[in-house]
Amino acid sequence: MHDSNKHAWFVGGGLASLAAAVYLIEDAGFKGGNIHIIEALPVLGGSNDGGGAKQEGFVCRGGRMLNEETYENFWELTSRIPSLEVPNISVKDEILAFDHANPTHARARLIDKYGKILDVHTMGFDHDDRMKMLKLFFTDENELDHMTIREWFGDHFFTTNFWYMWQTTFAWQEWSSLFEFRRYMNRMILEFSRIDTLEGVTRTPYNQYESVILPIKKHLDKFGVDYSLKRTVTDLVFKNGDGITVTAIQYQDADGKTGSIALQEGDLCFFTNGCITDNSNNGDYKTPARYLPDNPPSFALWKKIALKKPRLGNPDPFFGKPDETKWYSFTATFLGNTMLKLIEAFSGNKPGSGALMTFRDSSWRMSIVVAAQPHFKAQGDDTTIFWGYGLYPDKTGDFVRKRMIDCTGEEILTELIHQLHFEQHENEIKESVVNVIPVMMPYIDALFQPHAKADRPPVVPKGSTNLAMISQFVEIPQDMVFTEEYSVRAARTAVYTLLNIDREVAPVTPYNRRPDVLAKAVHTAYR
Repeated sequence: MHDSNKHAWFVGGGLASLAAAVYLIEDAGFKGGNIHIIEALPVLGGSNDGGGAKQEGFVCRGGRMLNEETYENFWELTSRIPSLEVPNISVKDEILAFDHANPTHARARLIDKYGKILDVHTMGFDHDDRMKMLKLFFTDENELDHMTIREWFGDHFFTTNFWYMWQTTFAWQEWSSLFEFRRYMNRMILEFSRIDTLEGVTRTPYNQYESVILPIKKHLDKFGVDYSLKRTVTDLVFKNGDGITVTAIQYQDADGKTGSIALQEGDLCFFTNGCITDNSNNGDYKTPARYLPDNPPSFALWKKIALKKPRLGNPDPFFGKPDETKWYSFTATFLGNTMLKLIEAFSGNKPGSGALMTFRDSSWRMSIVVAAQPHFKAQGDDTTIFWGYGLYPDKTGDFVRKRMIDCTGEEILTELIHQLHFEQHENEIKESVVNVIPVMMPYIDALFQPHAKADRPPVVPKGSTNLAMISQFVEIPQDMVFTEEYSVRAARTAVYTLLNIDREVAPVTPYNRRPDVLAKAVHTAYR
């Protein structure tokens, strides 16, 4: 056991910080009361959120899909956390039991402008597409700095079933990083052969906040972990010299009060350097969400400390072009199940079994997900919800002739009703609406922006004595960003490295080197 008098300070209260707190307590012997999590929002969880009420409607800014085969450290973490719902089982067992009882098999993955469900068993590749995919698979990722997907592939590739499905499953843009795209190809090669049904998607019983974040917080509460909410860290103070040692954390509270926390020798600082939901904004049924890209706080802090210490990465490529990294999501809440029954009859999927439905020809590149109901514990039996998003929010709608970014919740619902060709049911659907809450997220795709490999700092930068970076913007060899696994892997790596703990961080499972998986992928490319 390590010195239990040390303190650990966390800048950001997302999944990575909560995970690291668990590892500090259970693997490093820290006292819970010596762990301090500072969060600017009024609630923990970072981008794993979910909230609302039956009267006002529910909202998730995004949905985090899990994967049973590849989320090695996420499952290790959740195997330690007791379920809040079922006695004597872990969160891991609870999630997997739910998922196995409610398997995913999408029957309406792509839908055309006529409302026809498309046959997407074939990937739609031509010879050039296959050769480019193969060449990318064997290209050294160190040769791909700053390159985009569009620069690698020809026009035909972006008209294939594969692109429409892969793009909307993971939220790619044509201008996204080729380097990251290649990592996904390698890490998710097991899913390549079932991308048309999304059978590899693992679902939580409720939204991610209630199914993942809340159980971890309740577990940490038992140890007396200290939380400071509605407090924004504005600077980290470093010891003079070439090394990296944090000596103080400066902050500002919601009421404008400022303060400073002094770190003693041996104390640790964990920083979430970059948050993809910075500056998000919610609208409602009658009000568009606002686009507020200026001064994202996690970027501002990362930029400030990177200017002081050159080994802390370069945030500019990720947070410099919000017009390229934004998209618009929405959560619809209904009294009764009129809309969900219509979708079920159309798609052939009961709620929770279909994963993404993408409207291929939609100018907004709109997709929806109908989760198993209830998706929020507070829903009750008489309320239903679904979530959706548009990758091209600056485009004008096909039926509502406005940019998605300018649309109210009602206008987004109108566009969706017409994409589904449910016009004859429009009045009945709208009469059942509680709310449709649009959310603008200026930086949600920031982690996919073209960049150099060196722009992301290592979890523990060279020369650091007490600072670790734990976010989607650190460099972890072989793994893929925009996942729960990346956050937990970063957290576990940070704790074990800073404290020299002789335990293994679960390695990336090398499915990309298994002959059977590769053979199946090749077969899929020729379907």
